[in-house]
Amino acid sequence: MDDLIAATTEDEERRELVNSIEESRGYPLAPAVRRALLKVSRAHFVPLYCRQEQPGVWTRQEARSLVYRDQALVTKVDELGRPISSSSMPSIMAAMLEALALQPGMRVLEIGTGTGYNAALLAELVAPGGQVVTLDIDEEVTALAAERLRLAGYGERVQVVTADGLQGYAPAAPYDRIIATGSYPRIPPAWREQLALRGIIVGDLLRPLTTPLFRLVKVASDRLEGCLLPTPAFFMQLREEEPASPTTAHRIRELASWREQPRQEEAETDLESYELLYEPAFALWLERHLPGVERCLYPMPGQGLGTGLHWQESLLLLVPAAEGPRPVHWRVEVYGAHPLWSLILQLREQWLAAGEPSLEDYTLEVAADGTCQLQLNS
Repeated sequence: MDDLIAATTEDEERRELVNSIEESRGYPLAPAVRRALLKVSRAHFVPLYCRQEQPGVWTRQEARSLVYRDQALVTKVDELGRPISSSSMPSIMAAMLEALALQPGMRVLEIGTGTGYNAALLAELVAPGGQVVTLDIDEEVTALAAERLRLAGYGERVQVVTADGLQGYAPAAPYDRIIATGSYPRIPPAWREQLALRGIIVGDLLRPLTTPLFRLVKVASDRLEGCLLPTPAFFMQLREEEPASPTTAHRIRELASWREQPRQEEAETDLESYELLYEPAFALWLERHLPGVERCLYPMPGQGLGTGLHWQESLLLLVPAAEGPRPVHWRVEVYGAHPLWSLILQLREQWLAAGEPSLEDYTLEVAADGTCQLQLNS
């Protein structure tokens, strides 16, 4: 009887989660995606999560009270206290699954296994007759996900592989669909090569200020074209088998040394202007007009974190002007070579005058080396 009550309760929780996703987005989920979310138990795949007690310090907790909320749950951290695996927000997962336009019988490659929950959803969407291959570079992650998939009845329909996802998985190619649940700054050539013609890739593009979701179609053997999706994601960066080669990119200097530079500007702004710097569409506009811009955070004693934007030997620093988790006023300080705050205000006016272009207003083309070219639709 207790098991029956528990199953009924979880069914209700899944239904409430689906309803909340539909309510927040303002329109229904695709019927097949809705059915999959109602059927697959997230609680089975995410029994525990990692809760951050303070920077770099995490404790493992039962996830049952949170698992049917629309929030991401960190499930593994490394020895330095950095998150390296998680269960994504269900609403983001739903948006990506819809963009894949999955059909029964399709073959799907998932880059980033995580808990195995998304692989189970994929398996539901390509049934009957479909097959899912899911990759993760972390052997501990894949072993745990494989066991949970087996216990949930997906052992035959989902192949779990420990491998570098940036290289794809050639033995099971070609794939009708590829989904990457981690961010990366380019599209690895292996993904394009292993994708069937007219196949679709959905993933998360790592950029300096934002991480938009994309949907690409293989229109020729050597060409991918597509668009950005309206909802951005904030996935962890895909890890590589070998460490990336050292970069010659500018290392952002310590805040104290910046404050020794000439102060170009000083001003105050409100919460709206501060949050605009985090608005994905405007952040993308800034990236395109300030090539090489970087975001950085600086600890401010007694004031929380200050947001910094670094560009061409200049630093714009936004410092909370009042204590509290959500200050209304911010102090603007600009150091270095350029009046960066004035430039950003000008770009804001240009963005507004252009009709506030959204992420969906951009098309995406992928060069042979995997670099992505964005074009704003006129």
